[in-house]
Parts: sequence; structure tokens; C-alpha cells
Amino acid sequence: MTKVSIIVPFHNVGNYISKCLSTLIYQTLDDIEIICIDDSSDDDSLDIVKAYAQNDTRIKILHTPGFSGQSTARNIGLEIASGEYIGFVDADDWIELDMFEKMYNAAKNAGSDITMCKAQLYDDKEQTFYTDDYYSLKVLERFGCSCFSPPDTKDEILKINVVVWNKIYKKDFLQDINAKFQNGFIYEDLPFFFETYLKAKKINIVREDLYYYRQNRTFSTMQNSDKKVYDRIPMVERTYNILKQWEFFEGKKPEIINWIVDDIFHRYTLLEDKYYEDYYARMKEFFLKIELTQDDWENLKTSYCYDEFKNIRERSYFQFWNFLIEKYKSSNKRIKAAEHKCNLDVLAIKEYLEEYKKEAQQEKENIENWWKTFSEEERIREVKRRLDEQFEFLESKKNYEMKQLYEELNNKLLVQEKELKKWQAESLRQQKEHLTAEFEWKFKEQKQFYRDEIAKQKYYYENNFLLVKIILKLYKISFQIKNRIKKFLKKN
Repeated sequence: MTKVSIIVPFHNVGNYISKCLSTLIYQTLDDIEIICIDDSSDDDSLDIVKAYAQNDTRIKILHTPGFSGQSTARNIGLEIASGEYIGFVDADDWIELDMFEKMYNAAKNAGSDITMCKAQLYDDKEQTFYTDDYYSLKVLERFGCSCFSPPDTKDEILKINVVVWNKIYKKDFLQDINAKFQNGFIYEDLPFFFETYLKAKKINIVREDLYYYRQNRTFSTMQNSDKKVYDRIPMVERTYNILKQWEFFEGKKPEIINWIVDDIFHRYTLLEDKYYEDYYARMKEFFLKIELTQDDWENLKTSYCYDEFKNIRERSYFQFWNFLIEKYKSSNKRIKAAEHKCNLDVLAIKEYLEEYKKEAQQEKENIENWWKTFSEEERIREVKRRLDEQFEFLESKKNYEMKQLYEELNNKLLVQEKELKKWQAESLRQQKEHLTAEFEWKFKEQKQFYRDEIAKQKYYYENNFLLVKIILKLYKISFQIKNRIKKFLKKN
């Protein structure tokens, strides 16, 4: 039996995959197989892998059915892997030449189901290496290189690195629990980690930086702040359902909910404006599925994500943003998200004003045509009917200000109706002349009144938007200065 099977999905990584494969074929552990799964690459990635495979029989090349995503590619690799242990490497990363020898020996000596190692990060744009606590597994530092089990880490479990590429898994263990990735989703590492970690009996760590994780790569899946972020919600929901089966779940429930809210809401702030409302609806749907007792609510009140969680469950999309902007108006927290909301509001107002101008012009033409076609009483009834239709339209839009204006116009129209009936007693000619002049004057007066009200609304939103932009600018300047200080300190 092969000692380690290494699964390497790839898609359009022609600039990086040579370095990855070179660190695999020259591993000090010779008894390995390298399973490369092409996910419909249309650059020279596949040709590069084939060239390596011609000179190394340990390399196997498979293909996904169309562009299926990394999760499907990994599952294909799992199905054919023959190694005693299974590891994963992303095609744009690279590893130390003795990584799998050290990982395999540590796993065998400990008899562990999962063995982890530390990793360094490489910024592809800045061409610099750096480390952080998350990838260096600092949260598990107290265990050293000793074995431990999931109950031993009940206080640290939500802070452990969930990626699969800094770990090797015993194949028999994965088969026993039928561990699979969620086909068609990104962020598939998240539920896979908790599903395997919580069922493992023994876990240990090689405390060396053996893996190099490339960040800020152009066209990387994880760099897209777009609709793909939607996948985070079902992946976190699946993780929540896995954690619900954990024996320590009830005692950690407020902490778990905090972690969920912070994680999902953070992705929300990365989205483009056009995806906000749809993402919010999905996020709210998931949060409403979380069942809470009265004691749970009491325990959550002291948590830092309580306000966001409660208000997302209870408020509509626009109501939530009004709450959020008000809460953080004097803070730099989530200012970027608030700016996106203001941008949406301003654009919506501009679009509504343009639409209203067109509707107002069309309405004027319609009134003129009615005036020529119907008798005075028929005109009044038709105008009232049209006003009632517009009143219902404004109600559906929840536009309180415009609603009041139309109500006032309707009341004035009733007064006009009584006056017209009096005028009819004098003469048909006088009635027509006076009604024509009165109606045109009223129409101009209401039109000017609408313009004034709209100008007030525009002034209100533009001033609020300016305030948020000023706060954002100050935050960005502060953030840039902090980053420069951090970089200066790292270099020196």
C-alpha cells in the first residue's frame, strides 16, 4: 500500500503549478502517489501536468465532468486514492521537500487519525512571506507535539485552522465516517473539517512550517467578492448542524452563534452592492432556523454579535441598514458596508426621481386627454379613480411622504367636486371655464409642492451620505497608516 496519496485539484494555474509539482515529486518520502484532477482548465496547466507525468509514474491525471469546482475534484481524488494516509495540496501553493515524510512518521508513531502542521503565508502581490496565529496553530500550542482529542479542545475548537492542505488523514478513518466534500460549493473545507475533527480519536501536530499558502493571487477563487460568497451560508449552516451533534454543544451555543454571525456577516460586507439584498434574505432565512430558548437569548445578550443577530432576524433589509448605520455612525466598525448601503439608497432615489418625472409627464398628458373626452362629472370620477390607483401604488412602496401628498390632493378634489356642483347651477359655460382654470392652477401648485418635497428628501440623503463618506475616509486613512506601521515593524 502506498504510504501517502496527495490530491491536487487544478484550474488555470499555469503560472504556478510547476513549482507545486516540483516540490511534490522531490519529496523525501518516495512512496507517494500524486493525484492531479483537471477542472476544465483552458490555459496550459494540463499540458504542464502531462509533461511531469511522462517522467514520473506516480502522477495520475483525472478530469472533472465540466467545470465542477474544487470540491468535486477533491471527491474524485478521494475515490481512487490508495494511500494509507491522504493529503491535499492546492495547485498554486508549494511545500517543504520533507513535509510528507515528517507528517507520515508523526501520524504513524502516534496512531492518529489527523495530523496537522504549521504553514507560512506568501503575498503574491507584495512577494513577501509572513505568519499569523491562525495558520501557525497557536491556539493549540499548549499540546506541543502530544496527541489530543476533540473534547480536549472544546474551548479552542472554533479558532482552529479548518483548511485541509495542512493536514493528512488516515484513509480508513475517512472511509469509516464516509467523509466527503460538498460538491459544487466553495468554502467546502469548513464542514469537512468539523465532520472529521469531531469524529477523530487522536490528533497530533508537527510544529514546523511545512506548507506555503499563496494569497492575493490574481483570479483566485477566494479573491472573488461576488455571488460565490453566497456559498458561505449553506456551508456554515451545515457546520452548525454538525456542531449540534457535539456533546458540548449546549454549553458552547452562544459562542457558536457569535462565531456564525461574525463569519457570515463579515462575508456580507465584502459583497458588491447588487448582491446585498439577496444575500441578506438568505442570511436571515438561516438565522431564523436557529432555535433558541429563553435562556439562550439571555446568554446571548452579553455577546458582541447579539445586536446584529437579533436585528437580522426581526428586521427587513432596509430597516436593518437603518439600524446598522445608526449604531455605528460614530465608529469605524463595518463603515464599508454602511457606505455600500448609502450608495444603494442614493441610486434608488435618483432612479425613482427619474421614473417619477416620466410618470408625471405621462399623467399630465392623460389628464389633458380626459379633459377633452369626458364630461365634468365623468372627469372627476376618473381622476379620483386614478388617484386611488396611485395611492395604492405608493402604499405598496411604503412611501409615507408621497402618500400624504396624494391624500391631501384627494381631499382637495372632494372640495372641488362640491364647488363644481354649485357652478353647474349657474351655467354650463361658466362651469367649464372656471373648472379648467381651477384645475390647471391646482395641478401646477401640486407639481411645485412635489418638487419641493423631493428636493428636501434629496438634501437629507445627500448630507447623510456625505457624513458616512467622511467617516469612511478617516477610517481608511487610519487603516493605511496602521498597515504601513505594521509593515515597517515587520521589515525592521
